[in-house]
Amino acid sequence: MERVLMLGTDAIARGAIEAGISYVTSYPGTPATQILEYIAKNSNIPCEWSLNEKVAFEVAYGVSLTGRRVLCSMKHVGLNVAADPFMTSSYLGVRGGFVLAVGDDPGAYSSQNEQDSRFYAYFAKIPCLEPYDGETAKFYTKIAFEISEELGLPVMVRSQTRLLHCYSPVTLGEIEKEKEVNLTKDPQHLIAIPKHVIPLHKELNAKQSKILEILKRYNFNEIIAGKGKTGIIACGLTFTYALELAKDLPILKITAYPIDEILLKEFLNGLEEVIVLEEGYPLIEKLVRCFHSRVRGKLSGDLPLEGELGPEPLLRLFGRDTKKPLEKVPPRPPFLCPGCPHREFYKALLEAKPNFVTGDIGCYTLGCLPPLSALDTCLCMGASIGKAIGIAKQGVKRVAAVIGDSTFLHSGIPALIDAVYNKADILVCILDNSVVAMTGHQPTPHFGLTAKLEETKKVNLSEICKACGVDSVTKIDPYKKDEMVSALRKGLENPGVHVVISRRPCIFVAKKFKKV
Repeated sequence: MERVLMLGTDAIARGAIEAGISYVTSYPGTPATQILEYIAKNSNIPCEWSLNEKVAFEVAYGVSLTGRRVLCSMKHVGLNVAADPFMTSSYLGVRGGFVLAVGDDPGAYSSQNEQDSRFYAYFAKIPCLEPYDGETAKFYTKIAFEISEELGLPVMVRSQTRLLHCYSPVTLGEIEKEKEVNLTKDPQHLIAIPKHVIPLHKELNAKQSKILEILKRYNFNEIIAGKGKTGIIACGLTFTYALELAKDLPILKITAYPIDEILLKEFLNGLEEVIVLEEGYPLIEKLVRCFHSRVRGKLSGDLPLEGELGPEPLLRLFGRDTKKPLEKVPPRPPFLCPGCPHREFYKALLEAKPNFVTGDIGCYTLGCLPPLSALDTCLCMGASIGKAIGIAKQGVKRVAAVIGDSTFLHSGIPALIDAVYNKADILVCILDNSVVAMTGHQPTPHFGLTAKLEETKKVNLSEICKACGVDSVTKIDPYKKDEMVSALRKGLENPGVHVVISRRPCIFVAKKFKKV
């Protein structure tokens, strides 16, 4: 059995490969992007960069209906996009093992919020496994497929940036054979109409006790004996922190949800004080407070409610000497790369003098920073056009929306149609650099390569915009400044919906794909 150093993302991918999956779907999003990339590079398993996370989940669900195993990966905010099919999939159930790998981002290192995906699993009433190192990331992912098939439910594997982007030793195992296709019709369990919903919900509720039995069988949550009257409840990655800081104390390791309240009460019995460690929201701490009066954690103010759990608050909590300041890592704020075509676009946009610029999610979001300071708002994927519509509809003139090519295909098209249909007066700027640059230069549908870097049909952004009914579409190289400024001014000054496509490939595209 070979033992190698692997990133957490790669460990999850390896676990899925060993489980004998037949397909992988994802939309690029840090910190989960490399999960699909590892599988694409290190196996013959078909992979796809889906148009967005909702499509990724739906494609994966279709694979599961054939009886085959499938992995779907995304970042935490991507689960918001996939929430519609995700919530109903637990009612309908799955056939082949379906594992949803979600990368949370405490500290918001590359995200617009710090939401905790464990709540989604609780909301959908499905199991959630939370590994604490690379070894468990691989093992939990592999075993999650078996649990999924035994329960007939999707299973979430939730991890965080700290684990996903760090190396740790992982033992490689044998790769199972993929399942045979077995697609059968079952309307009562596969069609989500009101007539079927209540019986399906009843079946889902009946599975909850079985979930607890299965999690207990695999010993995901266990009591580790120790000395003293202070106990630690450590969830997922924080279990490694607990072992380093206070391994002699009693520890309740939690790496799967929902947790068994009987086990929790057993651990709390006889303890005078309980410390709860968890990345994200105080999900477990709130439950512990129902059974114990002296609890220290995020709600008590002993640990911060915001950001990632780091050395300083943990050392302070455990009474370690923190008088000597910890070595500070020099800050390295993100910035637009030298030679980035987006910089030239923003210079032209500023010269065109819009009254308000709505931004979107991508590397071009960095245009909000000095010295450009070219964006006025950024909310979520695809929101730039919708925000521009709302602002323009209140009588504000010269409103521009800035959106990337991949983000436009992800969730900008419906908003563009809305702008046309509801007669908005806005300028939409699509920054087309040919790739999903912020997450590592993944190909997009209009670049002509798949996740496996195979040739495929190209989607034409100009034709899509024309089909949406916009009043004009202009495609310009941002290095042609005078032409760009002129086009932007026309779009801002004339009524209707006007689109300017700033087209120049990212400077790293040729190096990575050897094509432009």
